[in-house]
Amino acid sequence: MKRQLLAMIFSAALLAQGPNASYPVRAVIVKGNKILKAEQVVAFGGILAGATVKPAEMEAAMQKLLTCGYFDKVAYRYEPRDQGYAFEWDVTEVTVFYPVAFEDIPVKPEQAKAILKKLDPLFGDKIPATQEVLARYEMELNRALNVTAVEDRIRGALASDDKGNLVAVFRPKRVLPTIFTVDFTGNKLLPSEDLRPPVSSAAVGIVYREPEFRDILDIKIRPLYEARGRLKVEFPEILVIPAKEVNGVGVNGVEVKVKVVEGEEYALGEIRIQEVDGRTDDWLRIGAFRQGVTANMGEVDEGRRKMEAAIKRNGYLDAKVTGKRTINEERKAVDMDFSMQAGERYTFDRLDIKGLDLISEPEVRKMWGAKKGAPFNPEYPDFFLQKLREDGVFDNLGDTKSIAIIDRENHSVAVTLTFKGAPPVDPKKDRKRPSPPL
Repeated sequence: MKRQLLAMIFSAALLAQGPNASYPVRAVIVKGNKILKAEQVVAFGGILAGATVKPAEMEAAMQKLLTCGYFDKVAYRYEPRDQGYAFEWDVTEVTVFYPVAFEDIPVKPEQAKAILKKLDPLFGDKIPATQEVLARYEMELNRALNVTAVEDRIRGALASDDKGNLVAVFRPKRVLPTIFTVDFTGNKLLPSEDLRPPVSSAAVGIVYREPEFRDILDIKIRPLYEARGRLKVEFPEILVIPAKEVNGVGVNGVEVKVKVVEGEEYALGEIRIQEVDGRTDDWLRIGAFRQGVTANMGEVDEGRRKMEAAIKRNGYLDAKVTGKRTINEERKAVDMDFSMQAGERYTFDRLDIKGLDLISEPEVRKMWGAKKGAPFNPEYPDFFLQKLREDGVFDNLGDTKSIAIIDRENHSVAVTLTFKGAPPVDPKKDRKRPSPPL
């Protein structure tokens, strides 16, 4: 990393006092910092207000900041103040800081962070992934946790998390085991044969990390139970054991056994809808909610999407419908409160057509039903193309597509329809209308 030592500004009076003179510090100021707090820089540098320092100590503090891995440039200056001096740091931080993560180490992440924070005032939720920073934190974690085995030594590196974001991660040097098999215990309503495939497809072959694995359970398994009214399904215990050998060959993997507590069954109770135009009964019909029977939360969410789509069909393209659950233990029912925000209404502006000849295009424009200035229905363009196909308007119609260009400033929409002819057909076949050109 390129670092540049900026020139220091000395006063003539201070130089005359000699290199062994001491200077009382009345204040310490930090400039140039953007991510780090001023007090962090001051604490790490070690020159504090109220102290008396010598030039050699100032140089040492600057070198400490320069070589810590957090800064590209460091300079200092001082000037007379209150029968002493105001000391000023001018720093340029490393460009990129990354979130910190810990994997498979013998303490919780909060404890590891506390260890590093005690060592280094600069440490925070984000750090530079420089060699100096990673090496210093590796050394401190291994020392504080008394890690001696070579394969257990903690190493720091830049890596991707489960969402593809770069993080500075600290984990053992050894290769982490991957998930070999997944099984379930305690389940009665749903057999393990139904639970294993969806989890295995997402989890087998990846490194086992409990938070990520629990996310997979929430995505793949929880909806299966919520579709059957089991809204409080829990996975209280996850047992991880080394995988057995396969055909006499060792496997660097783990077998994961998940304990399932399925919970009680709940029915779909009251449906309350807020901030709507129209009668609640109409919205209940649109959502097709089945009240009084076992709650299927997949169907409930589908009903939410249907209501949202109905609002959008009236031109409110930014409409949002959100739902909140309230579980009533006495009735063993889940009540739903839906809130609707329509937003601005968008109108149809113009139609552009591509791929048709001079004869076909006017005919299609005549069939187009949306009028300029009318509320825009986002489903209409695809419906229109499908109708053309079903009615056989073109007997040699290939791929078609619609693109809606939304002008959010003027709340209007322009639609482009693109037509493409299908591969050549039997020339003897009668044609109803000219085909789109290939």
